[in-house]
Amino acid sequence: MIRIHKPKIAPKKLTTDGKQKCKSHCDAYSLNPSAYETNKEKFDFASSIYAHESVKELLIKAQHQKCCFCERIIGKNGDVEHFRPKGAYQQAQGEPLKYPAYYWLAYKWENLYLSCSSCNSRHKKNLFPLQDPSKRATNHNQRITKESPLFIDCGKENPEEFIGFRAEYAYAINGNPRGQITIDYLDLNSDDLIESRRQRLNILRELNKVLLSVTEHPQDQEIQRLANELKVILKEYLLDSAEFVAAARCAINAKFQESDLI
Repeated sequence: MIRIHKPKIAPKKLTTDGKQKCKSHCDAYSLNPSAYETNKEKFDFASSIYAHESVKELLIKAQHQKCCFCERIIGKNGDVEHFRPKGAYQQAQGEPLKYPAYYWLAYKWENLYLSCSSCNSRHKKNLFPLQDPSKRATNHNQRITKESPLFIDCGKENPEEFIGFRAEYAYAINGNPRGQITIDYLDLNSDDLIESRRQRLNILRELNKVLLSVTEHPQDQEIQRLANELKVILKEYLLDSAEFVAAARCAINAKFQESDLI
């Protein structure tokens, strides 16, 4: 995970149709709170609004076509993910679903990200753990500012302050509980992710070895030209747009000292 910088101005679809739809959800809840709290009534969330083409395109651009959680390149194939779940929520894995969730945030720009289907549908789903569940906002009349989420919000925080990498393995920096819960609940050390990061780091490692070897010949202009080209390529691996860049930055900072990484 890396910090995501979305445009401050929300897409018009959210501030017009989304605002109107949000009001209808709030009005419906106010008329019969118990019906929604027992799941006898359900909100008719409009994906045509929160996942509108204009919304998704801005997310794709802001996130460099990557999943906000695992950093896979997903392009246009991603889902529009609600950081705070819209329909139902769980404090922890295995717990029963509770209703309603954050229905009033279903069309809020700051609550939307681009996610791969694996992270969104298989792992995060309705999970949204809080440090103190008693402070959870359970309807639109309550304030989410009282909440202390355990998931890292990559649009408001820098995940690289919470999660680091030892080679291809994610770990919580200084045992930070928020980092650990984010890793565990989102399965950021799944076998497929570890293998994908390993392949990426192997390429980066070999490029770095070549660069170190060519710098031993400072008088050879042709070799130095090659070194400069390699530096450009290595820098591209460390851009926000690069796949698995958080792991790559950790590897570079550790100078690929495998004994310290594993």
